Amino acid sequence: MDVARSALSKAEPTHRGGPLCRFASIADQSTMPRSSTARTRLVESAGARIHASSYATATVEDLCADAGVQKGSFYYFFPSKRDLALAAVDDQWAGTRATILEPAFAPDVKPLERIARFFRAVADRQRGDVVLGCPFGNLAAELGTQDPVIRDRVREVFGGYQAYFEQALREAAADGCTKLRETDVPGVAQALLAYFQGALLLAKTRNDATIIDSLADHAVNLVVGTYREKEPA
Repeated sequence: MDVARSALSKAEPTHRGGPLCRFASIADQSTMPRSSTARTRLVESAGARIHASSYATATVEDLCADAGVQKGSFYYFFPSKRDLALAAVDDQWAGTRATILEPAFAPDVKPLERIARFFRAVADRQRGDVVLGCPFGNLAAELGTQDPVIRDRVREVFGGYQAYFEQALREAAADGCTKLRETDVPGVAQALLAYFQGALLLAKTRNDATIIDSLADHAVNLVVGTYREKEPA
């Protein structure tokens, strides 16, 4: 599945809901037979647990307990933990698009303002007792040298982020807000993606989501400022 084109736990400490923080805990549900919701529960609880801890420490037993399903149901839906993790990535990406990217990049403000609004929306979702960072970036950092399948799926997600940046930059150039040339757009969008991931890592390291807020305007000024239109004489 091409995630970029197709849009692609713990109960404590508390967090605001959202795909860039954590999903609601499902750990207290009683064990249930296979049902139409069992797969969904597995996917959502896996996203939450892996984001809050790591892929390596999330055992099949833990994932089943979180979702309230038996191990037989796990293997009915997913041949392996990796397959569940891939499904969780797809689910988190769909949620990220719907609740963060689409609202942030809506055309009700100028294109460059959408980029800053995106950073602030992410900061808002990261607020809590513990800043969890980017679920996709976390996976890439953990498994990038070990599992090429998961690495490639995360790469597709990053491509999806970059596509939003590229669209905003192209619209800014078309509106005369910047002096960007078409050939500049992919490189500047990639720089914005790198800046975004760095902001999340820094916020996670310092356990302070306000860092992402403070870098919102700098993301535009530092990366796009070189291409701003000249002030009128």
